[in-house]
Amino acid sequence: MAFVAYNNTYCVTLRRTLKVPFERVMRAIESEAERSLWLDPPLRFEFYVGGYILSAEGMPIAQFVEYVRGQRWVLRWISPLNQSHSKVVVEFVRAGRTTTRILVRHWQIENEKDYHELYAGWLWFLDSIERYFISGKYLEYDYPDVYGSV
Repeated sequence: MAFVAYNNTYCVTLRRTLKVPFERVMRAIESEAERSLWLDPPLRFEFYVGGYILSAEGMPIAQFVEYVRGQRWVLRWISPLNQSHSKVVVEFVRAGRTTTRILVRHWQIENEKDYHELYAGWLWFLDSIERYFISGKYLEYDYPDVYGSV
């Protein structure tokens, strides 16, 4: 858990290095047809400043504040499932000829419940794309039970 003293908020910071060429990773993320093979439930991405990431039901989850294709997303998190309007930066780095690094930083998360849910969601995003490249299959998402109740 990363609790940041600034404004008493939580911060999720994750990094994943994939042994997959950069162009291949970007195609899997940016192509709606290919993204549906590893991102389930499917999300719709409007890749432009002011565009949204939308749930399968059309609910806005995040809005692009900055979009630099193949480099960086800056998002304003607006999901009604979380209390705050937090911020996200996702960066894509060519780490070598056949290696790609994805960095996720999600901050200004106001409470522990949202922190755990957002952490689980971003971890699943990274796990799912990695599994897709290893096995060709998506990773089913289980909504996190952040308090361990059955």
